Formats: sequence, C-alpha cells, structure tokens
Amino acid sequence: MTEPVPPTVTVFDLPRDLVVGLLGAAWPPAAGSTVVRIDPAAGVTDGGVSVYTTPGRPGTTWWLVDGIIPPQGAWVGGDVLAALIPGAVTEPIPVPDPEPPPQGDWSSSTE
Repeated sequence: MTEPVPPTVTVFDLPRDLVVGLLGAAWPPAAGSTVVRIDPAAGVTDGGVSVYTTPGRPGTTWWLVDGIIPPQGAWVGGDVLAALIPGAVTEPIPVPDPEPPPQGDWSSSTE
C-alpha cells in the first residue's frame, strides 16, 4: 500500500479590493462563523490559497483577506481546510454582546 501524498498548497497575492469584491456577501465574515487564519510566514495577506489534494487533479482555491479565509461558496473549510494548510488555524468570529436597552425618562409629558 502506498503512503498518501500530502496536499500541495500555493498562496498567491492579489489586491485586497479585488478579493473583497470577489467575495461579495461573504465579506466580512458573519458573527459566529469560523474562519481559517493562515500562517503569517506565508507572506501573503490578501489573495488566494489553492489546495491540491490529489496529484494531477484540479484543486480548490479559497479567497484570502487580511490573512483569513472566510466561509465562501460551498464552504468545506474550518478544521478540515486548516488541516490541509501548514500553519493554519481556525478561529471563531465573535458574536457581539447585545446592545443594552436605551436609558432615559420614559414618563409621559403633556405639553
């Protein structure tokens, strides 16, 4: 039996505005979603990350903004994607605390 071949990962640089435009509604990532943060040593913060899991077969490219890969398309990301990219980790996008109700004088006045 042959050993599995590790995936090939390539990272490429593109202008941030272009990538944000390509992501459309997927940027910024929604509160409560999980993103994949790539290792800063990759030297690219905005562009794409292509992962080839089977030699000779097409890979999948994920858009990258500010060093993170947000959920996009048919998202098979999270821990599965992070495990394929050396040095990548997952992190949740925090859910903001709810706004407190407004404080004020609620008494009625007749003027």
